[in-house]
Amino acid sequence: MRLKSTQRGLLWVLLCLTSLAATQWGCDSYPTEHKPTPTYSYRFEGVLVKDLNVNFTHILASFKRDDSTLPGAEIRFGGDSLVYSGDTYSRSVFPASAYQADSFDIEIRDSLIFHDTVITELADDFAIETIVPPRREKTASETVSLTWTDSTEDQSYVMAAVKRYSSYTGTGYSQYVTTHTASATFENEAFESPTGEPDTGWYYLYVYSYVGSPDSALSAALLSAALLPVPMPGQLADNIDDDDLGGRFGTIVVALLDSMEVVSQ
Repeated sequence: MRLKSTQRGLLWVLLCLTSLAATQWGCDSYPTEHKPTPTYSYRFEGVLVKDLNVNFTHILASFKRDDSTLPGAEIRFGGDSLVYSGDTYSRSVFPASAYQADSFDIEIRDSLIFHDTVITELADDFAIETIVPPRREKTASETVSLTWTDSTEDQSYVMAAVKRYSSYTGTGYSQYVTTHTASATFENEAFESPTGEPDTGWYYLYVYSYVGSPDSALSAALLSAALLPVPMPGQLADNIDDDDLGGRFGTIVVALLDSMEVVSQ
């Protein structure tokens, strides 16, 4: 059967429209403007350590998409880029005073897919003021206490003790100061052997102020040396909870150390 001219014209138009749709959309695809945007889960973990003993500030962070490390991401702290190497992003600055107490933006970008900004605080520098016993000699029956200048903008403090010349090796004792005051007493175990006997010798004593939730694993990571003289007592809870981004970040200021000798009697 032959089609009339009007029928042939209508069929030709329908075939053209069908062919055009197939070319632009594909059989099982969406029009470009209606393609669904892929959704990912991102996790950011990091720490800034400003250590007055070594006169350096170090920033170390990890960034993952769906549990996979992203080597090509862009991370900027206060406008300064972090460099990717060995599954982490880092920046080291000398002198430590290059970063002063302030609020900082951490800009995190995964190409054109993801962009977010986290805000963190850095506390003021501070110093240990007094040590008890003041003769810097501890017997088995005595306790060791420290006081220090108050660091504004801080969240809380950590006290740490480690045998002399063993700092930055991932060893030593540390405890959170739970009273939120600028003074505290060490637990006895800070200066004892595993059997509970006095572990005699000279100790370096430290105080950290921290803000946020610094990543304890990264702060203890051994690069040329650990970022902290003594590891943190434990990991604090996450403090980043955006729609597509979870994780934790915090800043630590390490005051200049003091010292104490532990004697047998």
